[in-house]
Amino acid sequence: MSERRLRVFFGGTFDPVHRGHLAAAEDAYEALQPDAFSFLPAGDPPHRRGTFSTAEQRLHMLQLATDPWPEFAIDEREMQRSGPSWMSVTLASLRAEFPRDALALLLGQDAFNSLPGWHEWRQLPELAHLVILSRPGETRDYPVSLAAEVEARGIDEPSLLRQSAAGRFLPLTICPHAISSTEVRAQVGDPAALRTLVTEPVADFIEQHALYQR
Repeated sequence: MSERRLRVFFGGTFDPVHRGHLAAAEDAYEALQPDAFSFLPAGDPPHRRGTFSTAEQRLHMLQLATDPWPEFAIDEREMQRSGPSWMSVTLASLRAEFPRDALALLLGQDAFNSLPGWHEWRQLPELAHLVILSRPGETRDYPVSLAAEVEARGIDEPSLLRQSAAGRFLPLTICPHAISSTEVRAQVGDPAALRTLVTEPVADFIEQHALYQR
């Protein structure tokens, strides 16, 4: 029997995508060695009060940022779907499209800590593996319900993701890159500072379209 293919998805609002996102994606790609790696931008993020740029602008910036990396693709299904971008619906769609493959969703440590607050959160590991990206010093603060799932589903070797289509939790330590989209939006008035946080084409796009102006 041939080895199961591994498809990794990196979800987020990406408002805007910054160098920290790209560095995390590179670290995860190197550690997991997937057959496919896709950014998964949210169309209507249910855990936020709107976005600071349009879905089309966020998608265009993501395309600009990932263009130098042929191994990175962009999956637009959440932007093409109306209504809240529930991850349970997205993963169900991916599972229907790739029924035999191992699917893995990348989550930051903070997002994973709050997983029980997500819509239909218990369905997520039934549809995909969850890979928890943590930086040195970040706290694993799990509610009882999530701690029990971590105990039951936890693995420590990326190669084990290919053994099943879904159902495992893998902690993955990545290099610290203390950049946030909030910080990027705060630096739009300083072109030099902005370019240390986002790639040159993204900085140009932000300036050309006067995004994130207060």
